[in-house]
Amino acid sequence: MPFTDRARIHVEGGRGGHGGLSFRREARVPKGGPDGGNGGRGGEVILVADSQVVDLSRFRHAVHHTAAAGGGGERRARHGRNGADVEVAVPPGTRVIRDDAVIADLRHDGDRVVVARGGNGGVGNKVFRSSTHQAPRETVPGGPGDMTWLTLELRLPIEVAIVGMPNAGKSALLVALTGATAVVAPYPQSTREPAFGPLVDDELEIHLVADLPGVGTDGQARPDGFLTQCERARVIVHCIAADDEAAPAAERRALVDAAIAPYVSAEARRIVVATFSDPSAPPEWADVAVDAVSGAGIEAVRERILRPPEGLSK
Repeated sequence: MPFTDRARIHVEGGRGGHGGLSFRREARVPKGGPDGGNGGRGGEVILVADSQVVDLSRFRHAVHHTAAAGGGGERRARHGRNGADVEVAVPPGTRVIRDDAVIADLRHDGDRVVVARGGNGGVGNKVFRSSTHQAPRETVPGGPGDMTWLTLELRLPIEVAIVGMPNAGKSALLVALTGATAVVAPYPQSTREPAFGPLVDDELEIHLVADLPGVGTDGQARPDGFLTQCERARVIVHCIAADDEAAPAAERRALVDAAIAPYVSAEARRIVVATFSDPSAPPEWADVAVDAVSGAGIEAVRERILRPPEGLSK
């Protein structure tokens, strides 16, 4: 299933159970009064962040989520059962949007939010009995549950985002840095979906690195390019192929900068990497040069990602 970071779902809380209409009927009690119980509450729809879920692809088909209705009131003043809740698992980092407003941000495993409340249970006829109204036949039906459409947007906890024009060596750099499995091929847009890998620092802390195929051959942001995943990145690694003479490096950098600008935090640090280049003589427009095939220059990129820029020589 293709990686999916945006989905639309419909949620509906369960309807409340109807109030019961009943009269007491027992031996030697010829005039038993009303004894209809109240209806049960409808179930709720709850979104729960689950670290076992990696993206929103399941919601391509699982669109409608409805909680159970409450049970109706019964004779002998027995209340109906409450409807069962429905818990819908989403990946941590899921943002919940209703009517263009963010109503929840489930960042951590176990975070939960009720997105559709169940309807109230109805009222049985026993409640309506009074000294002047001994045999009421009135009841109140159960209320409907909440019903709405929601947009889910996934923002993965990516710390390092690798961006650039197609065939700029992004996937090769990801593989060399993290050992991740990614498509590396000599044709444009060989990477169709984000690829991820772990970068481990000296304290054995893991940092999530992503190769984001967000820019087309024309330098424009692709609608399916997942550039929104740049939002939480603290480091942007911009790959520019040093052996590409079709356009100046400054022009290619400007195109990519414009494409990612709506999604990148102002606090994110930038590292410009000249790929397919000699690490011993990086171009003047690059912070560092690499040859990902041989591995030359990879350690310098790792140093710049993991350490503050102060004190690092070009």
